Amino acid sequence: MYLEPFFVEGLGHQSYLVGSDQTHEGFVVDPRRDTGAYLAAAGTAGLRLRFVLETHVHNDFLSGARGLAELSGAEHVASAEAGLQFPFRGVRDADTLRLGELLVRVLRTPGHTPEHLSFAVYDTIRSTEVPLLVFTGGDLLVGSVGRPDLLGRELGEQLAPQLFESLHQKLLPLGDGTIVLPAHGGGSLCGRGIAQTRQSTIGYEKLTNPFLRHADRDTFVRAVLQGDPSIPAYYARMRPANQQGPAAARTAGPRPLPAEEVQHLAGHGAVVLDTRQNLAFGGGHVPGAYNVPLGPMLATWTGWLVPHDVPLLLVLERADDWATVTTALQRIGYDSIAGYLEGGMAAWTERGLPVERIAELSVHDLEHRRATDSILQVLDVRTDDEWASGHIPGARHLPLGSELPAQLAVVGLDPRQPVAVVCGSGYRSSIATSLLQQRGFQSVLNTLGGMAAWRLAGLPMEQPVARESGRAEASGAAPAGLRTAA
Repeated sequence: MYLEPFFVEGLGHQSYLVGSDQTHEGFVVDPRRDTGAYLAAAGTAGLRLRFVLETHVHNDFLSGARGLAELSGAEHVASAEAGLQFPFRGVRDADTLRLGELLVRVLRTPGHTPEHLSFAVYDTIRSTEVPLLVFTGGDLLVGSVGRPDLLGRELGEQLAPQLFESLHQKLLPLGDGTIVLPAHGGGSLCGRGIAQTRQSTIGYEKLTNPFLRHADRDTFVRAVLQGDPSIPAYYARMRPANQQGPAAARTAGPRPLPAEEVQHLAGHGAVVLDTRQNLAFGGGHVPGAYNVPLGPMLATWTGWLVPHDVPLLLVLERADDWATVTTALQRIGYDSIAGYLEGGMAAWTERGLPVERIAELSVHDLEHRRATDSILQVLDVRTDDEWASGHIPGARHLPLGSELPAQLAVVGLDPRQPVAVVCGSGYRSSIATSLLQQRGFQSVLNTLGGMAAWRLAGLPMEQPVARESGRAEASGAAPAGLRTAA
């Protein structure tokens, strides 16, 4: 058997290429929208794609299953209950697929979503009774389980008991040695406390996964429905888009736009997204721009905060960032990217166009300002858990997310007075400063290093709360008999 995993940081998305050593046929599980990597890997491994499998209709990214099937001639296989609005092969519990020595058995495992499937893969040369591995999609994760509430709290309360049954009746009985390969890994918001390790075994999860320690259904349901992180706004668009069948991502060449055209488009409904790092953004940016610095979380925070149904204008650190940024954005449905500012902010300022700035201050500067400036406001945009672990005395708390703009008045922030924004490191706070500036805050400051720097400096904090991790780590070593990509 051949197995090659693919991982998208930030989204925490895992997908897989599997191949038969006998027939040199293969299949891909839960592909992302930009499918070139799978085609290239299959070519390198000498595999002809027969199937594209999907464990569920995804809520966190646009699927590449339809596009990959069309490009490769493979058959798209998904749950008969998925509600897909294009041709595919609908499968049900106990259906099977065969590729040489590999037998794929379909398991109906509702819980993370109503139509959820898992795929148990048997290497029949070794055993027809115990699967070598199982693709668990969003149900059983490494150190966690998938959240059942992504389609709404009411449906989540119905799905949580089904998740318990799927785990205990379908997945855990497969065998302690069976390898667990989920679709969601560390960084995904589709589960709570997901380990950074990307694979595990049924046996190891039985021993260490905190959600599997709940032997009765009611206790499990209570545990799985509490404490999950907020759901990014763009998730609501992904399921219906995936049911319609998004086209494969387009690899458009760079589209540089002169400064005057960017200004014109921005004045007629286009949105400016500045992906430079916080220091560069603070030093000068296009008025009204969103700042989401390029990094693993670019897609998540853009999808959470930036309108998707208007043309997007990019400001890049380097022109070479075009492909990386547009690929990340297309994975969550941002297809209307008009171009990028040619020559960057240097070209913008050389043309004498208006510029906005955000001051940066160190944690020591912030502490000094707190002591000497009675009108300074401090806004902490970390999560509830981070806030509870300790925060700056007197700070207001409002987690970064789609509700932040509407809640600014609720927490008592005065746009006429200076406000210093703080997060864990300075990344989220830079995003938040751009939102505040858009809403008329006249003096916005970003705190360099965030609470990590504040703690290291030994500066005063309120209400520190000791917290336990509860995270289970698993070995990522490949067992004997599994041929992996170099």
